[in-house]
Amino acid sequence: MKQSLKRRFPAIAFVVLLLLLSGAANAFAQEPPSAVSGKEMRELLERPGKLVSEATSARPNGNLKLTGYRVEEIQLSRSMTAEVQGRQTVVNKAWRVTIKGGPFPVRALPAVIWIDDQIAGNGIENETLSQITAIIFDGSLIRDGAVVSISYGENKEARERVSQRMQLKREGGNQ
Repeated sequence: MKQSLKRRFPAIAFVVLLLLLSGAANAFAQEPPSAVSGKEMRELLERPGKLVSEATSARPNGNLKLTGYRVEEIQLSRSMTAEVQGRQTVVNKAWRVTIKGGPFPVRALPAVIWIDDQIAGNGIENETLSQITAIIFDGSLIRDGAVVSISYGENKEARERVSQRMQLKREGGNQ
């Protein structure tokens, strides 16, 4: 039996190798879902969007001197894969959520934008530190009455809330 296995080993190894290679070839032949790249995220920060909701306060509030927010819907140029509620999902829209105020401090921890009790995303400061913007792909967060807030790091208790709740423009909802 030992001798028979030794003689057949090269043939068995060859068959196993062929199976492995054919599996690898199939894996390479399938195109993976297209994820959002850093370059595309930067483009989404600048691409024109449709205004969905906006509020401005003449009087700044809190330590961060928040004066309002803006939410814009952005149509993507192609479908992408993004994480939505913990799952990889194909999306064709994004929302740009901007909090106004400041000047916002630049800190070691990232600015985190929240909608209600959900982290919407990490924010990016503009050049004058008067706005912090996050790109999100979960349209279920964009709804009437939602509370927009900001923290540094994911510290829920340290959030500062924009005084106005989200009010969707009737023609620009998240449908």
